[in-house]
Amino acid sequence: MSFLRRFHNIVSQQNISTTEKIQLLLKFGLEIFDLEIAIVSEVTDATYTILYVESDNAELTPQCKFDLQGTYCVHTLKANKALSFHHAGNSDISKHPCYTQFQLESYIGAPIRVANRTFGTINFSAAKVSQPFTAEHIDYVELFAQWLGFELARIESEVRLKDNYKTLKKVEQVAAIGSWRVNMSNQQVFWSDETKKLHGIDLNTTPSLSEWVKFIDNELYQQKFLHAISHAKNDGESWELEFPATTKDKRKIWLSCHGEVESKDGGCINLIGSLQDITKDVQLREKLKNQKLEAETLLNERSLLLAKISHEMRTPLNGINGLLLNAMDEPEQGKVTENIQLALRSTEVLTSLVNEILDFSKISQKGLSLAYHQSNITRIIYDVVELSKQLADKKNIEFSYSIDLPPQCWVKCDPVRLNQIITNLISNAIKFTDCGGVELRAYAKERQPDIDLFIEVNDTGIGMSSTSIKHLFDPFKQGENEVGSHFGGTGLGMSIVKELIELMQGTIEVHSILKHGSQFKVCIPLTSAPEPKAKTLPSTKEFDASKLAVLVVEDNDINQKVISAFLSKFNIIPDIAPNGKLAIQQCEQSTYDIIFMDSIMPVMDGLTATSTILDKGLVAEHCQIIAMTANTDELSQKHFAAAGMHDILPKPIDFMTLGRIIAACIEKTP
Repeated sequence: MSFLRRFHNIVSQQNISTTEKIQLLLKFGLEIFDLEIAIVSEVTDATYTILYVESDNAELTPQCKFDLQGTYCVHTLKANKALSFHHAGNSDISKHPCYTQFQLESYIGAPIRVANRTFGTINFSAAKVSQPFTAEHIDYVELFAQWLGFELARIESEVRLKDNYKTLKKVEQVAAIGSWRVNMSNQQVFWSDETKKLHGIDLNTTPSLSEWVKFIDNELYQQKFLHAISHAKNDGESWELEFPATTKDKRKIWLSCHGEVESKDGGCINLIGSLQDITKDVQLREKLKNQKLEAETLLNERSLLLAKISHEMRTPLNGINGLLLNAMDEPEQGKVTENIQLALRSTEVLTSLVNEILDFSKISQKGLSLAYHQSNITRIIYDVVELSKQLADKKNIEFSYSIDLPPQCWVKCDPVRLNQIITNLISNAIKFTDCGGVELRAYAKERQPDIDLFIEVNDTGIGMSSTSIKHLFDPFKQGENEVGSHFGGTGLGMSIVKELIELMQGTIEVHSILKHGSQFKVCIPLTSAPEPKAKTLPSTKEFDASKLAVLVVEDNDINQKVISAFLSKFNIIPDIAPNGKLAIQQCEQSTYDIIFMDSIMPVMDGLTATSTILDKGLVAEHCQIIAMTANTDELSQKHFAAAGMHDILPKPIDFMTLGRIIAACIEKTP
């Protein structure tokens, strides 16, 4: 049985108390996390009090109090989010009092929030070293904490209601709880002023019992209300109901109605009770229900993403592995070259998949950004056209284009992302078109002093239904049910395209008929820019950079060989340092013109090494420190620049980018 199903079965039981539900949840958590101690705590100032506990340790009982600083929960509350560790003895936590006194190796916990305050924590721990906790485990403990927060909030609300009922006059003035009475001899109804305010009626009027019933929404709730009154009159039992109501001024509210019998000489003479507006409580319950659905959706999305990624990555990985194995045993040089070229194409497919996944991750974390440069959009579009021609030729379909732009149309934009948008639209059109053709139309309209770029892509492919169009930009969606299995892909492309277009303040329109093709129309506002001065780079044939002293700081043996092979084409034989600490030692012994610095390494990372090298003055003023990294987003670039790095060489390494960096360094080297 799935986690969410078991969780729902526990919290939805109506025949057990909240305490029993909490104890069942704690047992469930111990089973899920494979730990030994489960606690729900309340934290007041610096005091940690156990409210509920599930453990074989007889010393741990409800109402036991501890110094908060002596518990692992102090870190959870400080972080204000779920935390976990599975081997405290191998971490800084080993110095914590909780470890030194109780030797608790494993811990996972989350803060419990009631209303707008932190109430305490739910945490699970053990003296044994556990398996590392996963992101799903974090989701589970946070879901436990959310339910506890809402349940404790509900309990507090009920307690307040019972306490306030004892002081009805004060409650009616301060807490807006109304009272009522029904005289059973003549059915006459009395409503307090607060009750009248709840229903939005004039304070000088009082409804009859039948008029009261009409305020209640839904005939089912009306019958429950009348049955409760009849049952109380005959059996003398108190009752409590919750029902929706519509006030005289048409407001939709939820009311909690409590009723009791007032008897005399063994007979019921009056029914008395209270009414409270519980609309916010009901909304809170609905919020919890929605959060449960969101959590379930999140888990489903993660499972779907992993399944999609696993499937889509196996194809290029299988191609790379098989082709390289064939190349090793192939005696004919021409076939060896062909196998390597095909393997390189598979790496391009794999890189594209990884980039899609990274972009989707950035979208999920609101971290997708643009890098603006002066760009010739005409050149960008023609580059896409050349690639698209080849794709269309392979499928034996027609590809036509109309580009109504001046040869030099310079604007400020992110050229990589603009290329990504256009490429994705055209490649999708070609992918889903088996006969007929694909047409690209690009043109601009002046909006002095700027322009609006229009991109239209039309195809005669499989088209889409209205339902598919509705979900076109949702992640992992690929139209009709059979589309994903037939055409492949992660289903992330169009969601990324839409996010990029909106990031550029643009719009995208879709028109399609199932089995009759599709049309995409994109409009992106762009700021005009002057044409930059042309920079001339030497070609690789005359590019001799042997005078440069180069240090490569890279921990991966294969990556060391890759960049060394690239550098050899420029007549450069680099020194190698496998981590930042050794790089510092190399700089103390030798003088370098370029340092290619990996960002993530053992012993010492690239950012720390760069800062240390510059702080100690170990390099000449002209020396360029280049970050080698797969993290090229705007935030990472700021971190690299803050550490003192001059440029970025993205991974996988692009030969032309490497050549540009080396050429720029030659110009600055004395």
